Amino acid sequence: MTIKNYEFMKTHIYITVLLLWGIPEILSAQHSLERDLNLPRAGEEIIKQQVEYKDPGRVGENVLWNFGQLQSINDEYTLSYWAPVPLNDSIYILGMDTIPVGNLAGDKLLIGAEHYTMYYYYLGKNRMWTMGHENPTTLLKYTKPLIAGVYPMLYGDSCKYGYQAEGLYSSTVPFTSGGETQMKADAYGMMILPSGDTLRNVLRIHTAQTIRQVFLDADSAEIVNNSSIETFKWFSKGYRYPIFETVRTFIIEDSGKTVNFETAFFYPPQEHYYLEDDEENLAVLDSLRNLNGKNKYNPLEETKYNVFPNPVSTMLNVEIFLPIEAKIKIQVRSVINKSVYINENPGKFAAGTHSFQLNVSHLPPGHYLVNIWADNYLLDEVILKQ
Repeated sequence: MTIKNYEFMKTHIYITVLLLWGIPEILSAQHSLERDLNLPRAGEEIIKQQVEYKDPGRVGENVLWNFGQLQSINDEYTLSYWAPVPLNDSIYILGMDTIPVGNLAGDKLLIGAEHYTMYYYYLGKNRMWTMGHENPTTLLKYTKPLIAGVYPMLYGDSCKYGYQAEGLYSSTVPFTSGGETQMKADAYGMMILPSGDTLRNVLRIHTAQTIRQVFLDADSAEIVNNSSIETFKWFSKGYRYPIFETVRTFIIEDSGKTVNFETAFFYPPQEHYYLEDDEENLAVLDSLRNLNGKNKYNPLEETKYNVFPNPVSTMLNVEIFLPIEAKIKIQVRSVINKSVYINENPGKFAAGTHSFQLNVSHLPPGHYLVNIWADNYLLDEVILKQ
């Protein structure tokens, strides 16, 4: 393969990476993924807005994700699902796969379409698998399926699966692909949307996928590309599909791992028209409305925060949501419990979201403890200074 052709394929790798990515796991909030509440359904169309990328922030409990005021990049994304129709009522043809109807034994097949690509899914009892995809440039079949959903999945749960695939690029270049996908329900808390609305009972899923692609040129010489994808999806209780999503792709070479592409998507809740006949999620939303307004013994227990990036080299961002008016104090301590930074703000802050930036560039590399005080209520987070 010529250098020119190799560079062409390399500059287009992020497209292939995103196509191999498929759609990761589908999750519910209230710290749980449930099949009945979150499995995609045939006949539904979901609206997505591509927005500015923002660091997904920390792991753990009572996290604040402030995605307010992010600028829209593209409002034209849609995600549609439908059920395939068997040929002569006996066989399904999905891309490079042929599946007899009798082999399903009560399980289901689903097709999803997004951005000129069709994805093929197998829905079993407690798993959702990606079987392949096709678009104008790529035809791919997973010989060992790619995991797309696990049911049930609670906060703190994790899983790891390998996958393998084979396909054609530009109808002429054969390639194989393989790697590993790791999923973890790593955080939950409250989210402020680009629309300005606030959602509680939000669960975040982190998916990390490694990809090793081997292309064969006209002389059967192998060209190997190594890459990875990191996605985060946020799911709110009462909604079948995610509310927010971030995507980063990486190129892995001998010199190290570099970011190749990053973006984010907002799924406006008001566009989730599928809820009109989603009795399970409608019941969940009604139960949440009935709980609104109940008093807490200590309102400050509803304080949420986020600290990012972590690891950090120069500027550390701290975002805090106050349920009631309170004084805010931020302190950074070393591992020997020595105070190395303090930000004691005068007066009280109103209920709502507040953001702070801490310059930690002068600190030696190592681990530090960030203390966040809302009046006398203490929150803390461990950070790594690079």
